Amino acid sequence: MPEGDLEKITDEYKETAFDKIKQFTKVQFLHWTEEEFSCCFRKMLTLEQYREPQMAQLYQNYLASGPLTYMEALFSGMLGDEGKARQTALDFYGPIFLLYSIYDGADDK
Repeated sequence: MPEGDLEKITDEYKETAFDKIKQFTKVQFLHWTEEEFSCCFRKMLTLEQYREPQMAQLYQNYLASGPLTYMEALFSGMLGDEGKARQTALDFYGPIFLLYSIYDGADDK
């Protein structure tokens, strides 16, 4: 996946095949759901966000507003429209975020 400043990353994403983005998204999902440390960290942040403001901020940075803001910036650069970028980021990340909870509650992973 692209690396560097946001402008460079945005330009590279414009040239990235959809299948590569899809694969990267699957890898990220597996990172947060199946890798032991990351999965436990995500679950701990989910619980602790309600007890400690610092944990709430970490939760936002790692799992909620952080990824959404990053994707919104990428889509803004790609689409050239901030309003569409916000909605596209929500459309893209919303299902992923929801699937974390569905995965956690599923008997058959």
